[in-house]
Amino acid sequence: MGSEWETLVVGDRQARVNLAGPVPEPDRPHLWPSVGEYPIYDAFLYHAMLADRHRNEVFRDTIVQQAPGATVLEIGCGPDLLWSLCAAEAGADRVLSVESLDDSVRRAEELARDRAPGRISVVAGLSTEVTLPDRAGLCIAELVGCIGGSEGMARVIDDARRRHLSPGARVVPHRVRTLAAAVCLADLMPEGPGVPEILVPYVESVFRAAGGFFDLRMCVGGIGYDAIRSTTGTVEDLRFNDGVYQQDGDLRLTMTRPGRVDGLLLWLDLEGRAGGERLDTLATRTSWLPVYVPLQIPEPVTLDPGDVIELRVTSELSADGVHPDYRFAGSVRRADRRRVPVTAESLYAGSAFRRSPLHEALFGAAEPVAVRA
Repeated sequence: MGSEWETLVVGDRQARVNLAGPVPEPDRPHLWPSVGEYPIYDAFLYHAMLADRHRNEVFRDTIVQQAPGATVLEIGCGPDLLWSLCAAEAGADRVLSVESLDDSVRRAEELARDRAPGRISVVAGLSTEVTLPDRAGLCIAELVGCIGGSEGMARVIDDARRRHLSPGARVVPHRVRTLAAAVCLADLMPEGPGVPEILVPYVESVFRAAGGFFDLRMCVGGIGYDAIRSTTGTVEDLRFNDGVYQQDGDLRLTMTRPGRVDGLLLWLDLEGRAGGERLDTLATRTSWLPVYVPLQIPEPVTLDPGDVIELRVTSELSADGVHPDYRFAGSVRRADRRRVPVTAESLYAGSAFRRSPLHEALFGAAEPVAVRA
């Protein structure tokens, strides 16, 4: 592991994070903080979403087919009104665009006046708190997290169906599954984990948004299916047009090749509309990066083909009542029937700091200390 560190300041406490070069290398494994759950969007993050061709093709195809003649609600339109403008251009009767960040609201209002005067109404606030003048027949909500439900979309869509949508209204995306497989981050990053220097401000911003240091959710870029060492299983299955949100259950992963395992890799399988194009975020490079969830084990465990990881997945809302926390508990069952108990968690905020092997390596052995006056 490298020895360059950068100091993070959150409130009256400070800690340090290990660096991994100046910028991410797209074709090599690298770590990103998961930022979509927090109100820290900036021009760089918005540009990354606008430039995500694969992600945008799935949404655009669905909206062009379903928006004509409809009253459309977009939740979280951002400053660029990407899907609100797409719906208006596709022939929507009216578009209601809800956005909570003040700067984004101002820019969206200017864009609506310039590009679609009288057809798009920008509403400032959270969709769970605002009152809208009309009910919509189509809801667009790109509130999909790197773990599908991690941005609280299930609760947001439930609220929208009660207060903002007409009976039988359609939702885009139609379905989001979060898949999982066994992986070894220590083998993917043999020099040890670190955060590219350009991304350190986002790590600090997540801590500030969460109110303190904790084991924040980390994503892994620059990898594909060759990184996983087991069969796949389903962590979540969110079917927004059926009102079915499966966020708990049993996960059974069978090793398909020998090697070490130190965590789970979680990624998305997304459908914009029923029967439409699907997006697999481990097979296709998108701004939805796979999430690494470290197992609470002191060192990677070596497994053989046929060995099984059996986990119970539970999801419950965090203290803010919107964002879910994910926990995993079970065991590794070897072919000789020996079992190794394992647990893991991926939380929105408030967990212990440096409890997992990943976070201890990322943030060092020292506890956060008081900021010197």
